[in-house]
Amino acid sequence: MLMTFLVGTARNSIARRDPEIRSGDLKMSVRVYNYAGSSADTLRLAESDAARIFAKAGVRLEWHECPFPASAESADPACAAPLAPSDLQLRIVKGVKPMRKHADAEIGGFTLGNLATVQMEPLLEAGRPTACLPYQMLGRAIAHEFGHALLGPEHSSRGIMQARWGEGQLGFAAANDLVFAPDQEKALRLAVKGRNRQ
Repeated sequence: MLMTFLVGTARNSIARRDPEIRSGDLKMSVRVYNYAGSSADTLRLAESDAARIFAKAGVRLEWHECPFPASAESADPACAAPLAPSDLQLRIVKGVKPMRKHADAEIGGFTLGNLATVQMEPLLEAGRPTACLPYQMLGRAIAHEFGHALLGPEHSSRGIMQARWGEGQLGFAAANDLVFAPDQEKALRLAVKGRNRQ
């Protein structure tokens, strides 16, 4: 209930600042493919953490768990629908060998188009010396990769879109700092609005 209140408050605040953007324009649907076998609790908490980061920018993420292989009785109908511009895909894997172009996947993930891939083994290895919990690492990595899907390949010197994360970015106290910068928030809203109107 608290999360719903916070997301609603963020959307109302955005509507006041950007009256040309309706709250219905600020939603992205996410299809989740959990190939790494992360626990349901870890996944739920990570999704909530990523949703919190996007909610601060006024964007709502709607999650759909897509099992594999898909079975008619357990599959979310959204998983079988044709992909729309307002759909993002999240692939969680144990680890992959990225193509040379993505060889410095800085925080254990990379994005191609609307498909974000997060690699759990390198991600957890990077977070080992910190107080960051696995779900926090995963949630922050998801938000970072979706940031690339919507904003492009550039990184920033602060916030969630930093290229390299160390103890300063992954410690417990860093949660409030790992968000989108104000200019990125505005760009996110415009990108999501555009996709929802295609």
